[in-house]
Amino acid sequence: MSAHFAMLVQGPSTVPAGRDGAGELLVPGTGAGVAGRVAAGPGLWEDWLADLRREGLIEELLADGVIAGAVAGAEHGHRLDRVLTAEVTALCVITGALFPDQGYDMILARVFGMPGVPVKPGTVTPTGPALSKARERLGEQVMRKVFELDAARADITPGPGGTAFGLELTVFDGTTAEVFSDPVLAEEFGVPEGGTKPKIRLVAHLQAGTRRWKAAAVGGYRDGENTLADELEGSLGEGMLNLADRGFFSMDRWLRFSGTGAHLCWRVKNSARSVPFNTIRTLPDGSELVLLRESNAMLSKRRRDAGDPALPRLPDTAARLISFTVLTRTRSGRTKTTAIRVLTTLLDPDLHPAGELAALYAERWQVETAFLHLKKTVRGPRRVLRGRSVTLVRQEAWALLLVHNMIAAIAAQAASSAGLDPGALSFTAVLSLVRSHAIADSCCKHCGQRPASANDPLAPLTTAILARPRDRKGRKRTSGRTPAERRNWRTEEATYTLTIIPSNLPKTDTCPGS
Repeated sequence: MSAHFAMLVQGPSTVPAGRDGAGELLVPGTGAGVAGRVAAGPGLWEDWLADLRREGLIEELLADGVIAGAVAGAEHGHRLDRVLTAEVTALCVITGALFPDQGYDMILARVFGMPGVPVKPGTVTPTGPALSKARERLGEQVMRKVFELDAARADITPGPGGTAFGLELTVFDGTTAEVFSDPVLAEEFGVPEGGTKPKIRLVAHLQAGTRRWKAAAVGGYRDGENTLADELEGSLGEGMLNLADRGFFSMDRWLRFSGTGAHLCWRVKNSARSVPFNTIRTLPDGSELVLLRESNAMLSKRRRDAGDPALPRLPDTAARLISFTVLTRTRSGRTKTTAIRVLTTLLDPDLHPAGELAALYAERWQVETAFLHLKKTVRGPRRVLRGRSVTLVRQEAWALLLVHNMIAAIAAQAASSAGLDPGALSFTAVLSLVRSHAIADSCCKHCGQRPASANDPLAPLTTAILARPRDRKGRKRTSGRTPAERRNWRTEEATYTLTIIPSNLPKTDTCPGS
């Protein structure tokens, strides 16, 4: 055995090599002699070397090789830094998003105690200021790339509620998050009227079956949701059915997004003057085939916004409008009726009945729940992002989205292994377990002994997740929407009744293309 190979035995995160009673050199952490390992053949050596090479839990929760793939675009010098390389810095940023209540020194101690961290033996753990500088060198794009590579993974099985009419169900929506109060950040991102802190705006595309983000766009508070949503057009494709709230509709966006091959089921405003629709005919299930035609006023506005007075008029197109009411009745007898309109590219009422599409629109609330988990469960209530510069704020936003996807992924994988819907598992409980297992998956700070989780740290985590109580099924509750209502109106059990109704749109005999 060469001296170079023998040095691998005494790696930085293994027990120092000793000798047995006969004086034979022991392989650290195994109790076996080197001579015995050699005599046992390559198989046992491969098992032992695999343990030395294995990644920590956080890297195991991501798609294979995403950090290494993303840091290939980092600055050349940062990739080769002695301690806080681009790869190690990215791992620190992810760990910081997983533990947002902990300071840089604690984050660094956690990262440098993980198995498989690519640092030289005897390396001293850096300090917090060093991590701040390394984060600035890393920039935004590396963390965005890590998120995008992980979001594209195809090995997460969607749950039973992830499809509708044989199509993958996805949802668009947006939210905001507060950042540190700073004049530079306020100038870059904007402060709400009457607010005290700047805010960033996130618009994201959720896969309903796994509760994972397929894509996202990060901007400032002054950036409109529609502007950011346009950046996500490429995340749509054939075989999808996309839901979105009424703020996203415009005829131009409808044509572009449906042109990707995805089917759309978007809520639209109720006023007949707010939408460019005319009813062609009423279908047997009460829904209506409508004509979308761009008016002169709409064309003029689109030309002004684009700065191009020669933009052509959008082509006429047909769609299907479903108008319905939702009657909410609480256990105490409180009632409320809400009128909703949904526009869809699914035109056949026999294949896609109006009542089923109306009920399906309720799945849009999955994205609201996902944003609640992102902002309140992962980041923590009333906690601003820790970044103090524009680059660090945007970098941290991508890290938060990534951590949310990590938690949703292990929940979906655990649910799939037990034949459950991911919604049966508590996101809060899974996050708590991931944090505790990430802490446990650390080398002993005294002797360097690796954690006793063999080469599969995900197995005990999955077992612990499935051992937790399930979320209750079929809960239908309602509560006040405004702060004043919530102070005086307790959450109550409720029943919901959907009724298809006719619209008040003007009629037309014109068909698309005529």
